[in-house]
Amino acid sequence: MKKLIYIIIPVYNRKKITLACLKNLKTNGDLQKYHVIIVDDGSSDRTAEEVAENYPEVTILKGDGNLWWTGAIALGMTYAYNQGATHFIWLNDDCLTELNTLELLVNFLQKHPNLIVGAACYEAESRLLVETGFKGKIRVKALENEVMDVDGLSGYCVAMSANVFEKIGAPDADKFRQYAGDGMYTLKATRSGFKAYILGAAKVNLVEEKDAIHNFTNYVQKAKSRTLKSIFWDYKSPYHLPTQFHYHTYKYGILIGLPLFTIKMFSWLIRFYV
Repeated sequence: MKKLIYIIIPVYNRKKITLACLKNLKTNGDLQKYHVIIVDDGSSDRTAEEVAENYPEVTILKGDGNLWWTGAIALGMTYAYNQGATHFIWLNDDCLTELNTLELLVNFLQKHPNLIVGAACYEAESRLLVETGFKGKIRVKALENEVMDVDGLSGYCVAMSANVFEKIGAPDADKFRQYAGDGMYTLKATRSGFKAYILGAAKVNLVEEKDAIHNFTNYVQKAKSRTLKSIFWDYKSPYHLPTQFHYHTYKYGILIGLPLFTIKMFSWLIRFYV
């Protein structure tokens, strides 16, 4: 009988990557051990159909294209909680868990119930360690033998008790549709009394190239065709201005966050035109 632990995987139009993620979970024995939810936000490439054909044990929830990452996670968490979930695991489909990674996360949670824990993330080709958490203004990562205390986590592979959901609800999909939903939810949790860590011994491999989203110049130069609208008013962009406004004012408070957001916005605009 499977444990009441639910892996929630948001997906959209990258069928091969999604199927590879599920194959990896099956190879590692995690598909047999845990409940898996695919939240397909209106894919047009037959993702849901092929998942159903190849992995009938996986639950598929569907969106209409307006869930984005945060809405998909929120839908999956709500569904899992209503099924009696004791724990949730967020997993991006481009992250392949190494053997025993999820077990390490779950065991860590069972020893320390009121916390959130994320895996260390490595770029698959370069083997570079990705920064998956933040402490104050500093982005941090954990080496193999480290357990790093953080204020919040990126959502590559993150596990938490259902106690978190019971206390603070689902992630805010209105303010943080695609970006910052993970970090701001885990920050909300730590501000509500939970602890958050990166467990260096638990590892995932990022098979998609990581966007340089924390460096505006690199982000813009990576695709010369990006327009002012696509950078500042598209949910697909990490520099979507409403999201950035909510991010700065929530993380730093209105008195510091609003001036900081304003300064950054003008800095981005100047660098875009220059």
